[in-house]
Amino acid sequence: MKKKYWLLIGIVVVVAVLIIINLRARKGGGVEVEVEQIERRDLSMIISASGSIRPKRKIDVSASVIGKITEIAVEEGDTVRKGQFLMQIDPAELESSVMRLEASVESARAARKQALYQLKQRENELNRARKLYRQGFRTDEEVETAETAYEVAVANYEASQQNIAQQQAMLKSARHDLNEVTINAGMDGVVTRLNVEEGETAIMGTINNPGTVLMTIADLSRIETEVEVDETEVVYIDIGDPAEVTLDAYPDTTYLGEVTEIGNSPIYGSSSISGQRGVDFKVVITLTDTIPGVRPGLSADSDIIVARRDSALSIPIQSLTVRQREDLKNSDAASDTTAESSDVEGVFVVEGSKAVFRVVRIGISGSRYFEVLSGVDEGQKVVSGDYKAIRELRDGQRVEIK
Repeated sequence: MKKKYWLLIGIVVVVAVLIIINLRARKGGGVEVEVEQIERRDLSMIISASGSIRPKRKIDVSASVIGKITEIAVEEGDTVRKGQFLMQIDPAELESSVMRLEASVESARAARKQALYQLKQRENELNRARKLYRQGFRTDEEVETAETAYEVAVANYEASQQNIAQQQAMLKSARHDLNEVTINAGMDGVVTRLNVEEGETAIMGTINNPGTVLMTIADLSRIETEVEVDETEVVYIDIGDPAEVTLDAYPDTTYLGEVTEIGNSPIYGSSSISGQRGVDFKVVITLTDTIPGVRPGLSADSDIIVARRDSALSIPIQSLTVRQREDLKNSDAASDTTAESSDVEGVFVVEGSKAVFRVVRIGISGSRYFEVLSGVDEGQKVVSGDYKAIRELRDGQRVEIK
């Protein structure tokens, strides 16, 4: 019985010793982390946006007169030259108007000729009446009658001249309308859209109602894409920034371009869950490369390169973290009483078997790395993973490198 008692005590002591040893071993171990060596890399800060491509220059051919389309000389996809005949609107009614107005002009000229003869006759009668009046053969009343007749003749002659000018203006307008029924290309390009068929009626536009767009001609030698960029990113974009554009139709080819326009007016999106509306700005990228077989409207993804750094000291993006100033032990930020914020940005650098928090100043951001301006040195090992470890790591904590 006594022997069993001591045996039980011995087992308890052994178990306790093992537990103490295990706890000490755990206490002495460190958190497993992944590290990456701080190196110099070529970095590019890129802003990505999506949109569609369009020709830099295009014209919509509209009707300026009303009439039936009697002839179309081109098809969609045809290449045309400036001045080339495109289509004809029935000219019959306008030709009749021109002929009527030409006759009206001739009639007005004849009326002016007759008014001129009457004016000369009344002038001669007035001169004769004044001469006879001086000789005593005419009364004051007869002279006044002659003067009135002369003034009426002058007014009639002037009215005939105005009538000719009016008829000539109407004739000029009719001839212009007659020329408008013959539609020619206003620029070199490609017919990208043909909206009408022969036999349809073309309607000209008014102030409130747009007219019929007969066709669209586009210059496909210069292509641009319009994208919408968030307000937090558009401030980094400048005119002339290089860009790379990829089309969904040609996913394996990248086309080069540059920023040629940045909108000044915001584009408001729909309201979010928080009630705030998203604000974007228009950015236009003009492609410097030629796209064979291009079609306006193709979807495009654009990467705008807003900054470059050659051989920049860099850290992985996931290494950057934020800590409260009062939680830091070994960092200079802990004793900085002039700082306004209690949060500091930095990374954990592995020194020996400990992770030491180092405050860093960040420059541009690439796709995987931040440019670091100060706080760490080349060759140091910075904790890069995993995310849970970085989030929970404390300044001065023991670590083990995976």
